[in-house]
Amino acid sequence: MVATRESVDNIIQQANQCIENAEEQLDISNRNGYEINSEYSNVQRELANVENEIRKLMDSASHQQRDQLHRIHLVVTNYMNDMVLDHIQLNKYE
Repeated sequence: MVATRESVDNIIQQANQCIENAEEQLDISNRNGYEINSEYSNVQRELANVENEIRKLMDSASHQQRDQLHRIHLVVTNYMNDMVLDHIQLNKYE
């Protein structure tokens, strides 16, 4: 399977949407005293799914596509880590 320009563009668009959702959920949890709800957990799952799709696509991507995917992968991973660390810190103080 070869990564097409369209498939790379689609996964980048999907990743950007997940990143926006993660930003929103992190902002909400910070404003609400770090209350974690089901939407927060759903966004974490979405980020994990997108990360897996990016990894799969990287295997069949050209050098330029791999570079694009790697950059968005780093951003997705950072948001995943932020959300996990926030969740761990919240559970520590409950």
